[in-house]
Amino acid sequence: MTSMDPITLGRKEVQRAAAWSVLSAMFLTIIKLVTGIVTNSLGVISEALHSGLDLLAAGITLLAVRRASKAPDSEHQFGHGKIENFAALAETIILWVTSIWIIYEALRRIDLQEWPEASEWGILVMVIGVVVTYLQSRVLYDAANKHGSQALEADALHFRTDMISSAVVLLGLGFVQIDFPIADPIAAIGVAIIIFVISYRLGRRTFDALTDKAPEGIQDEIVGLVSEVKGVIDCTRVRVRHSGPELFADIVVKVDENVATSEAHNIAETIEKKLEDLAPRADVIVHIEPAEVNMEQYSEMNIYDQMQVVARRLPEVQSVHNIRVFEISNDLDIAADLEMLSDLTLEEAHTVSERFEEELRALVSNINSITLHLETTLTKDESIDITSESSEIIESVKKIVSEFSPPIFYKESTIKRESSGVAVLLDCTIPGEILLTQSHEIAEMIKKKIIENLQIVKTVYVHFDPV
Repeated sequence: MTSMDPITLGRKEVQRAAAWSVLSAMFLTIIKLVTGIVTNSLGVISEALHSGLDLLAAGITLLAVRRASKAPDSEHQFGHGKIENFAALAETIILWVTSIWIIYEALRRIDLQEWPEASEWGILVMVIGVVVTYLQSRVLYDAANKHGSQALEADALHFRTDMISSAVVLLGLGFVQIDFPIADPIAAIGVAIIIFVISYRLGRRTFDALTDKAPEGIQDEIVGLVSEVKGVIDCTRVRVRHSGPELFADIVVKVDENVATSEAHNIAETIEKKLEDLAPRADVIVHIEPAEVNMEQYSEMNIYDQMQVVARRLPEVQSVHNIRVFEISNDLDIAADLEMLSDLTLEEAHTVSERFEEELRALVSNINSITLHLETTLTKDESIDITSESSEIIESVKKIVSEFSPPIFYKESTIKRESSGVAVLLDCTIPGEILLTQSHEIAEMIKKKIIENLQIVKTVYVHFDPV
């Protein structure tokens, strides 16, 4: 048997609580209505009407939580949680209408002096009503708080106001017993006022949820939690809204521009976990932006990392590579390839390179000269494999490779024809104990010699496997 996930299990609990509300409200409505008619007590009849509206509200709640429990679909990509908010608003309006009717009827009976009959049976029914509504409101409030259901909270409020109003009516019936019958309609007016005041608070919160008003104080709370995460420099935007029990948060944070992609991802995941306790179901999206921190903070880096930092600050620069640093008497001569967007003109690219040089000199004080080779981002080019018909090229490549020391062993080569000319993709083996810098220098020499000896070849790529 497959076990349900926590979210599905929680929604089942919400639906069960709503179903029990329907049964409880139905029971209370029947016994209060019968008693009120028999005793002619407006207080009891108003309570029967109140319980009847509780029954209607409970039915609305049951339908709403079932619909809201459905998974997001193509038309409702944020889920169906707003249905619970609409249900809560509908229940609030029902309570207001009830309050107005009770006050009207109470004033009418006072004016016409229509008094209820004293009845111990009425008192007993109201006592039962107080007990049942208290127990049901506790069940609903617990489920609402546990699963963040505003519809259940509205239903719980119906039962809680029913409990309070039953207690007020009970007090009124007690006064009727001692020949003070006007206490019954006065108690009914008290019930109406209590219902209106309590339901107004829920109605306001429900309206706020429907208009996507951020919960009070949550922005400061989120900023505080995010600021505790290591690596976060600043939290620049927080957008939060509720949809039923679900909280959607959209957060923008700044991290050091030198942070690796994997580290930035870990920071985002840490933030999401920290915010999970804000709501039973929190859907958090974290957008990471690089922060331009003071360049002095990079003074401890080596020159290669400093050049990468400067390159990342210029949006036109795609990368800086093939870096050569020559140190003479503590002064540095630097040469590098600066790869830029292909749609730049030479004048625009030269302006970018000058900005690169200025920022690098501001960061590194002992630079004597900077030589930058400007190149464009390489694009994919159509090519044809002509290896099978390029035996002369392959033999020439083998001969060139064999002349190098330490011994380099030719493995294979692939010859491609591109729009710019012929490209050679060369695989060789070389002793694994030589330094990486030395292997790079050998590869560069092989490339240079192949291009010099074979005019048809325009590009050479050399790959070494260690022996």
